[in-house]
Parts: sequence; C-alpha cells; structure tokens
Amino acid sequence: MIKKIVLARYQGFCMGVERAIKIADETAETRGQNSAVTILNEIVHNEAVVDGFRRRGVGQATSLDDVDSGLLIISAHGIAPGTIEAARSKGLEVIDATCPLVTRIYRIINKAIADGLYIIHYGDPHHDETAGIVGHAPDRITVAASHEELLALPDWPNRKLGLTVQTTAHSRQFREVEKLALTKWPQIEVFNTICNATTQRQDSIMEMAPLVDMILVVGSQTSANSKRLASLSADACGKGMLIETAADIKPEWFDPDAGVTRVGVSAGASTPQFLIDDVIDRLLQLSDQSTEVVRLKDTPKPKQATAG
Repeated sequence: MIKKIVLARYQGFCMGVERAIKIADETAETRGQNSAVTILNEIVHNEAVVDGFRRRGVGQATSLDDVDSGLLIISAHGIAPGTIEAARSKGLEVIDATCPLVTRIYRIINKAIADGLYIIHYGDPHHDETAGIVGHAPDRITVAASHEELLALPDWPNRKLGLTVQTTAHSRQFREVEKLALTKWPQIEVFNTICNATTQRQDSIMEMAPLVDMILVVGSQTSANSKRLASLSADACGKGMLIETAADIKPEWFDPDAGVTRVGVSAGASTPQFLIDDVIDRLLQLSDQSTEVVRLKDTPKPKQATAG
C-alpha cells in the first residue's frame, strides 16, 4: 500500500523546453492559417508534445529534403548552421527555437576553435543536439560517447584541446570524464556545458532518494535526460522506473510484499505537467485516495549522522 507520494523539488519543463513550445505554439497559431508550418526533428523529446502538434496540423520532418515550402521551426536541440543555410536557400522561412543553453555551447565552441583548440565533445553521437554541435565545425570536433571511446583517442601531446559535454549529461559521470581527460591530456581546457536544469533535476533525485522506496520518472524513451534520471534513481534508491504515462504504472509494484510504501515522482525536462498530474492521480487511485502527497520543498532533509 502506498502511504506517501513525494514530489521532486525540480521536475518537468525547463526554460528551454517551455520557450521552444511557446515559439512553436505561437507560430502555428499566428502563421499556420496562411503558410505551411513544419518542425524539423522533434520540437522536444516527448511523444505527447510531438503528437499534440501533429494533431494540430503542424508538419513533422526529420530531413530538410521533405520540406518544400513554408515555415521551418528548428527544435530546442538545435541544428547545424549549414542546415539553416540550406533551408533558406530553398526559400523556407526559418523560426529558430534552439534552447539558449545549447546556443551557449555553440558560442563556447566557436570561440575555443578561433583560439586554436580542437574540441572533444562528450555526448551521444546520435542525439539531435550533438549533430548540431558537430555541424558547427565537423573538422575540429570529435565525439566520445563513453570512457572507452575517450581513452581510445590519440595522445595529441602538442595539440591544444578543449572538452565540452552534452547539456543533458550526468554530472557525476562528467566529473569522471573530466578526470580521465585531464590525466590523458594535461593541457586540455574543460568547459562544463551541462545545463542548470539538468543538474537541478539530478540533484533533486539524490535529495529525494533517502525518503522513498521507489522513484517514478515521467518521460519519453527518446528523452536523454529522462533516461538518465531513471538510471540515477535506480542507483540512488534501488528502484527507478521510466514511465511515459500513468498507464505504464503496474499495480503489482505496490503489493504488500513488494516493500514499496513511499513513492517518489520526478519528470524529465521535456515532460508536460499534465502527464505528471496523471501519474499522481493514478498513484492516489491505487492507494484509495488515502496517501499523503508531499512536495519536496516542504520536506525536511534527513539528518546527517554525526561522529561520536
């Protein structure tokens, strides 16, 4: 039986996601009647949000080859500058909804390269954000997706190097990567480009973990930050589940012999509030509406043990 539901201090939409959705909303509302509107790639990595725009008649494309006219919205994850140039050369009007913190990485990388640095970018090579970053200087950026890939790179003893990281990376993992990079290349300049929203949501998981028996992270399988929150939850409290909607919750998770009476709820930075609310409602249904719902900001932190 669920006795307590604890809500993470930071969860759900971040600034960049809210901004991108607002830009897409306003473009569809004010321009969509007179011109075709197409989003290149997913506006944010959440299926409910993507489907909402699709149902409103906003086009979805994964390649510029599939867009012939109208307005093209660049997603929150950004895009290579060459793609924007190609879009404009086709006569498309480009509406840029790139997250300002992704744009910040562009500025950092462009300045570092102008200063003579070669960039090692730690991130998922298949992620939209990484593709956009590499597209700024493909001959001056190498992507490493793991410790093994990082260590397999050349020693480059005489090369000026810089290290950047995907905005949604795991902060603890990046500290390990930073240490490995500095050991392999003592001359490397490190730029921590993880965004504040990612760090806040990860820290909230660690704050919540001692208070609960299981953490449910609401987010899509396509969301890198949601998957990392679920992984961190599993490490921190033993049980962490990534769910897309309330329908994914299994009642047997809360059987008396399962040992789960306190459930934490978090959500990725691209998860809309209505999905979070649906999860809370479902948990309340499973507890016959009798459980306590506590927001973490109102929850005292566990006391630290003292020596002696």
